[in-house]
Amino acid sequence: MSSIADANNYAISNYAQAVSFIWVTSATLEHGDYFRYCFLNAAVMGQLVHRCAWGIHAACVELDGCGLLFCGDSGAGKSTLSYACARAGWTYITDDGSYLVDGRDDRVIVGDCSLVRFRPSSESLFPELCGRPVMQRAEIGKPSIELPTSSVSRFSTSSLSHIKHVVFLNRNVDQQELVPFPVEVAKLYMLQRASPEPELRKRQARMFDRLLEGGVFELRYTDLDWAVERLRQLVREGS
Repeated sequence: MSSIADANNYAISNYAQAVSFIWVTSATLEHGDYFRYCFLNAAVMGQLVHRCAWGIHAACVELDGCGLLFCGDSGAGKSTLSYACARAGWTYITDDGSYLVDGRDDRVIVGDCSLVRFRPSSESLFPELCGRPVMQRAEIGKPSIELPTSSVSRFSTSSLSHIKHVVFLNRNVDQQELVPFPVEVAKLYMLQRASPEPELRKRQARMFDRLLEGGVFELRYTDLDWAVERLRQLVREGS
């Protein structure tokens, strides 16, 4: 896998040998966010997802030892809902990039619990975001406010969670409810980022089947407080 900005800034990763080589100029290193997002993170994450964990576009939180995976396209509310849950006493795992650990039967998800990324419009929901700088990744990515979790008091975090349920988020509704979600549709969503290599893709599909055994739901909501309490009920009652 090659990531090339120009002749003097590029990265090459060999997944079979677990080696990545990055060459950048000193001028590039002066832009830390750009280097981190486009080169360093890309190389590290690429190695991880081809060797020991499968990436899922999902957020993750945990309550009473029960992990919930929040799935949905960009803008579905994964970051805001996971942060709202954490503010209400849940444990925060990650807001976007969740990784299903390969070779295990207990549905373990790992993620970066050090940061929460919000759209700028989230300032209206969480006053603590007001005044924080807006970062635009590589000048072409979506603008976001990055909040280190270490800066939030009484904020519980963990780098891993055992998943009980998978929940797809839907904010474009008239009626708030939690309903069953088709397992096959959920699996197709997760396979969007699966490997093109046939044997590796089969292994990923088996892991996703196991992940979805705990139950898949769709949370239709417009109010964050209602959503947090409904999810609390799901954890404690199973439905």
